[in-house]
Order: sequence, then C-alpha cells, then structure tokens
Amino acid sequence: MYFTFDHMSAPVNTKRRNPRRREILEATLRLIGEGGVKGVTHRAVAREANVALASTTYYFDSKSVLVEEALELMIARSIEDVRRFTTCPPQISRDELIDRIAGFADGQVNDPNAFVLAQYELMLESGRDKYLRPLARRWTIAYMDGFERVVRSAGLPERATEIITNFVEGAVLNQVTTPTDDFLEARFRPLLTELVEALGS
Repeated sequence: MYFTFDHMSAPVNTKRRNPRRREILEATLRLIGEGGVKGVTHRAVAREANVALASTTYYFDSKSVLVEEALELMIARSIEDVRRFTTCPPQISRDELIDRIAGFADGQVNDPNAFVLAQYELMLESGRDKYLRPLARRWTIAYMDGFERVVRSAGLPERATEIITNFVEGAVLNQVTTPTDDFLEARFRPLLTELVEALGS
C-alpha cells in the first residue's frame, strides 16, 4: 500500500520501472566513461539523456545516488557478460578457452552497452571514494571467479587466471583508448594463443 500526498509523488517501484530512468542511468555511464565521475552533474546527465533537468532530480535525489546506481547497472551487465562466456563444462579444450576469452574481449570493445570505460573509471574512483569500493570489489570477485572457472576447465595451472585476466584487461584498455583495425584476429587472438600455449607447457 502506498501513501501519497497532494504533490502525488510516484511509488518507488513505479519509478524504477520507468524506461526514462534507465535512459538517465545509461547517459550517466557515458559521461563517466568520457570524463570520470567528476563530469557527472544533474544538468550534464539531463543534456546527455535528452530529458528535462527535473527528470534527473525526480528519479535521483543526489549525484552520489545517481552515480552509484549507474555503476550498479554497469556491473550487472558486465557480470552477465562474464558469465555468458565463462560458464562452461568441467573440461574444455584450450581452443575453446581461447574462443571464449576472445568472444568476451570482442563484446567489451564493440558493444556500446558494455560501458567498458566506465568499468575502468569505477576502479580508479574506488581508490578515491570509499563508498564505491564495495561495488568495485563485487565486480572484481565476479570477474575473477568467472575466469578462474573457465581457465581451470582448460587444464591450466592456478596462476594462469591472473596472468590471462591481466592480459585481457590491458589489451581491452589499449583498444578502447587507442583503437586499431582488426584488433581481435590480428592482435588479440594470436597473442592470447601464444600465452595459453606458454602457460600450458
């Protein structure tokens, strides 16, 4: 049951289901990717989302709430992507491992909904603002758990997970900041193949 007053403020769950709210969160993630958390203001988000300024303050009463919920959305999507490529049978071939990791990397650099720059900004900002650290920790745990599962399924040693994830993160960051043609097949996959072979030898 909802109690409303004369100004008819909307129930919380109705607000959360409104598509405009999602548009505002996605606009916030684009701004975080472009200029970091410091670049996020209600006015800038309204402009990016092409909505009235009153809409951003209606759904989010402070910048910190807006930023935190936007990053929550990004983390949820990122975790879904990780699970999609790392959920696998107990045993897979190393070729399948390479295909799965290459597929994940391709999605990160080519899917605008991945908000990969916002992911890196989250990690940087969590070093400055304590309230973001639980979000960063949750994302890191899910990310590493997924890669641990798929890497060990291919029969590689325990240390291989950290080495491979460091390679993936560095390669993806390089590609989104200084893009090159045919990143996946000309650069990423050959280097990953050499790395997997070396770790498995």
